[in-house]
Amino acid sequence: MRARWEIGSEFDWSELVLLQSTSHELLPNRYELFSTGTAALLSLSNVIQKTQTERLRLHVPSFYCMEVVAKLERVFDICWYQDLPTESRPNFSSLNPSSGDLVLAVNTFGIREAKVWQDWLVQQNDIILIEDHSHDPFSLWAQQSIAHYAMASLRKTLPIPDGAIIWSPRAMQLPTASSSESLGAYKRLTAMLLKKAYLSGINISKDVYRRLDVESQVELGNETHCAISTFTSTILSHLNIAKFRQQREANIRQFIDLIPATVSGWMPLFTSWSAGAVPFNIIIVCKDREMRDALRNYSIEHQIFPAIHWQQPKKQISSNDILAIELSKRILTIPADQRYTSDDIEQMMETLLGFSKSPQARKLNCVKPTNDSAKNYEIAEDS
Repeated sequence: MRARWEIGSEFDWSELVLLQSTSHELLPNRYELFSTGTAALLSLSNVIQKTQTERLRLHVPSFYCMEVVAKLERVFDICWYQDLPTESRPNFSSLNPSSGDLVLAVNTFGIREAKVWQDWLVQQNDIILIEDHSHDPFSLWAQQSIAHYAMASLRKTLPIPDGAIIWSPRAMQLPTASSSESLGAYKRLTAMLLKKAYLSGINISKDVYRRLDVESQVELGNETHCAISTFTSTILSHLNIAKFRQQREANIRQFIDLIPATVSGWMPLFTSWSAGAVPFNIIIVCKDREMRDALRNYSIEHQIFPAIHWQQPKKQISSNDILAIELSKRILTIPADQRYTSDDIEQMMETLLGFSKSPQARKLNCVKPTNDSAKNYEIAEDS
């Protein structure tokens, strides 16, 4: 039971998330586990590269995490193709891989259709398709993948301190992690336990677990081949993943149903999704960057901690896709995962509507957006 109301930020830990018996129902038949999704992607070079001096070309979507791309650049030559979450499919005319290239397909926000990429793949020769299912690791698409490789960062949607999974729907050779575990995982687990105590009303400083979490994220981010922690590998098959997905989907649907027709300044990126999919979280698109930043600050003042997926440029990395960069200035992720109840969702909506009625929001709504912003705002509204 929570004594302190707070939405978002890192997961806390609770034994209530566990099943009494193990369940492997949603996991692939054959897979490998790493500490992070980036480590899993980097490790692919070890099984695909034909020579030690060869650098493979990896085609990456223009709307993606720039911090991950900065790390992938260590072993891959990065090429960009346009793929925006405001559109139902990538711009395949911008994707022109050569023989032997790798292509990263991303199920951004967990709302993409498998058929789009499957139809593209059957027309290709001698390329390697890698799918990133981090925003919905157990979707119908992930379970029925026909890609050469598929992976997911599990800690993005599950209450675990570390963990990523990689498998091959085509039974290709899988990379393996080193035998060493990341100490960052245990630092993050400590942060999760302390956050649980904090939310329960225990008189501890929030700064303590926040500092540990930030430090652990840095340490995990620096890992390139570490194995998943013993804690996570042991607990993974005891997590009630099916229930998590059911609650997340119900929360997002409730939020969308609560949005009034007259709300101004922001709108949901999507209002529907296909069967067998569960969106990552509530994703909204604001009128412009000023509106987005003001809404984010207002939410934080009211104990809701939204994230930005993803800032661009970041780490001096950018796709140089004008539409992707513009969207990155206006997008906001509102947490709606299994931690939260129907009452929480209602209170979140009340907070966002409170912002929409605030003098600051009204003032920002009176400012005419630039031509580029207006164009992209219409794109988001049509999707």
